[in-house]
Amino acid sequence: MEPHSSIVDQLVTELRAGRIHSVAFVVQGENARTWPLYDLAITTARRGWELGIPDATYWFVTPEPEPLATFGAEMGTVAHERLEPEGITFIGSTYADVRDGLVLLDPQDECIEPDRIVSLGSIAA
Repeated sequence: MEPHSSIVDQLVTELRAGRIHSVAFVVQGENARTWPLYDLAITTARRGWELGIPDATYWFVTPEPEPLATFGAEMGTVAHERLEPEGITFIGSTYADVRDGLVLLDPQDECIEPDRIVSLGSIAA
């Protein structure tokens, strides 16, 4: 069993029941290992599609300018090719601040208000 399968199960259950409609996957900190969060986001979105949840909204927010930038351009291209078909919006080059159910995007001075926020090691309402 995958280490994050219970998180995926929880998110998909809430999406399927209509309790939530959007999830933000947020990398906080420049030195974080991001691959597990990409995997979690892709797995959640894919399971949602498989179960017939087409109207969910997903974001992936990271300080990386491109997906998996630390692994090089080729890996970034592969990651983009996995995010886009699953309906995951990539928001890069931002140091997000998660506060009061909002994801504040820096330097854009914008925010997103997902129903759930998942960061490395946590799920927040």
